[in-house]
Amino acid sequence: MTEYILYTDGGSRGNPGPAGIGFVLNHGFVKSCDGGAPIGDATNNVAEYKALIWGLENALALTITHLEARADSELLVKQLNGEYKVKNAALKPLFLDALNLSKQFEVCEFVHIPREENEEADALANEAMDALGQVGNPVQPYQIPNSLFDFESGELSEELEECNSVNTFRNEEAQPPVSTGIYTLTVKDHFDAAHFLYDYPGECRHLHGHTWDIEVSVESFQLCELGMVYDFALLKEDLKAVLSRYDHKHLNEIEPFDTISPTAENLARIIFEELTETITQPGVAVTEIAVWESPIAKLTYRLR
Repeated sequence: MTEYILYTDGGSRGNPGPAGIGFVLNHGFVKSCDGGAPIGDATNNVAEYKALIWGLENALALTITHLEARADSELLVKQLNGEYKVKNAALKPLFLDALNLSKQFEVCEFVHIPREENEEADALANEAMDALGQVGNPVQPYQIPNSLFDFESGELSEELEECNSVNTFRNEEAQPPVSTGIYTLTVKDHFDAAHFLYDYPGECRHLHGHTWDIEVSVESFQLCELGMVYDFALLKEDLKAVLSRYDHKHLNEIEPFDTISPTAENLARIIFEELTETITQPGVAVTEIAVWESPIAKLTYRLR
């Protein structure tokens, strides 16, 4: 069987700035299709992901089952191969789109190549930027994404990464089909601490205490081989580990609250970021943190 090879590249003039994407899909030594498109202002990394997504969509449109996807972005390849975590919020929905598309092939491998082996895809991206329009002969024309996971399209933006080591898909046969729904898990814990608010005009400028109830929600569109999104017990442990840094402490003495006010808003965002760092496996990710400052006062932080 002659292998299908997909070359993709994306770039930005300014990073961020005007950006373009390109792909070339070959069947052996024969070109199946190619394309280039401008995507507006974007970073280099966003352009790299959008080029890959477009290339994968074209490969699927041709009903290809076995694919080797090559790119000169080491970050993109290592993230999709699970070697690097996806920390950038703008990349997470694109990562999930690419991962979801890749699972629709029987085999899809991501390979890093040097830039000199990717000149054709790079040329198409630059040609599209210069022409301010699509070039090449794609089977599936480029369209503005309307992904469930796309922040930039204004749709619901979910950050999802895969099951943890207990629930990891062990092999392809164990993987259940991709679901069109979203699973949400929520657990709750609390911590007690003292704080004061910098420059606040009311009583909260003085040192006082709270019992903060913290809710964390994680989501995924797929289940692992055990039929789970993420073990409730593990999620509770993850939340407790993050909150232990604050429990029975003076928050203003703990980074970053020694420089920013420990409001419910900042607490929710910082806890969100810390849990996102903790839960790193593809397929599952934090989507919302709720901070209850009292039984009748709740603040929620989530990605828009």
